[in-house]
Amino acid sequence: MLWATKECGRAELGDARLTQRLVRLTASLSENPESSVPVAAGSWASTKGAYRFFDNARVGPQRVLRSHRLATVDRIKGRPIVLAVQDTTGFNFSTHRMTEGLGPIGPEYAQGFFLHSCLAVDTTKGTPLGLLWQQFWARDGQETGQKESARWVNTMREVEKVVPDQTRVVMVGDRESDLFPLFGAAIADGCDVLVRATHNRKLEGEDPDLARAVASAPKLGEYTIDVPRKGNLSARQTTLALHAKRVTLRTPDVYRGQYNEPVAITVVCAYEIDPPTGSQPIGWVLLTTLPVADAAEAATMVRWYTYRWRIERFHFTLKSGCQVEDLQLETRRRLENAIAVYSIVAWRLLWLTYEARENPDAPCTTVLSDDEWKSLYLALNRKNIVKTHNVPTEPPTLQTAIIQIARLGGFLARKGDGDPGVKALWRGFRRLQDYVLIRQAARFI
Repeated sequence: MLWATKECGRAELGDARLTQRLVRLTASLSENPESSVPVAAGSWASTKGAYRFFDNARVGPQRVLRSHRLATVDRIKGRPIVLAVQDTTGFNFSTHRMTEGLGPIGPEYAQGFFLHSCLAVDTTKGTPLGLLWQQFWARDGQETGQKESARWVNTMREVEKVVPDQTRVVMVGDRESDLFPLFGAAIADGCDVLVRATHNRKLEGEDPDLARAVASAPKLGEYTIDVPRKGNLSARQTTLALHAKRVTLRTPDVYRGQYNEPVAITVVCAYEIDPPTGSQPIGWVLLTTLPVADAAEAATMVRWYTYRWRIERFHFTLKSGCQVEDLQLETRRRLENAIAVYSIVAWRLLWLTYEARENPDAPCTTVLSDDEWKSLYLALNRKNIVKTHNVPTEPPTLQTAIIQIARLGGFLARKGDGDPGVKALWRGFRRLQDYVLIRQAARFI
């Protein structure tokens, strides 16, 4: 409950009771992220309160997230640079045919809406610090690609409003964010971008286009990265050859008048030297407004780009872990409010995973209550408890506790299994809450 108060207690919903409801609802959903709203709420009264909250005219996604954004900014303060990683995901509610306000989201007859999220990420180890912005929208069949692409620039400007002036923001995106207006706006606003190239852009100077510049970019060195598991392919390490060159983008005709000055950027190329048999070789062409003078700076750009996977894991956790596409709330507005609350829950699950990797030796009480870590010990050491009737007086480390929670969720914790993933963690956390309830109930027997 304490963490939910920290993340949601500063929400301004026009009524203190609504803020208290948001805190309690966020705490309940975090304890049972996979469950339906009635199961997570725990009682019919709480369930009705949750539904009334999602339907309340004073509640909206930005108001729900406001307090969490303030807490995110608190975590950013004092950092010279922060990565603002953004991406879009779609929610499919085609099976909920009576839901109001949906639109087309893909081929055939799929119906739903979209969410564009921006996640603050630490530059050193990629720890997700919290959400800086979210934007929902549904298509009405009239939208153009150019109209929808404005969300990348709009998100950057919303982020600039809240991040402290002392912190430099680097907006990170995939190939969908290779947009000339994003480069132009970033330079005009004093922000920076790092995106993966998708267009062979026209250039000023000796190289006529980006493809020629990439081909002539000098090699600066090599860099080894960890490649996460994808589908049937196991996680692996691989070495990339690094190339970089400073180029100047020519303003496309469609944007002349809006951006009259050429845009100077650095193209960074990273190519896998010896890919394993049967796998697609890694080949990234990255574009950044930041200067890159040597192999170390080129490697930093590649490492920062690998942290883009955090936003994909966030959306995965939101959809698969919190199962928001199973919500049946009848209108898009209610769904957006619910997903905003679940977004805070999904961020915390993701943060727990990476926090354990960054600060493994910290006491687990930094993220778990006494009831939680003691219940965790009881769940995994039942035989010892029968013999000794004792629970340790000192809590385990954060890394140990996270692995133990993941074990409750099916993680085997074998020598070669590496760190537990988000999926095992949320399953284990849900089971842990059951043990907490049993332990609390036993006090009254």
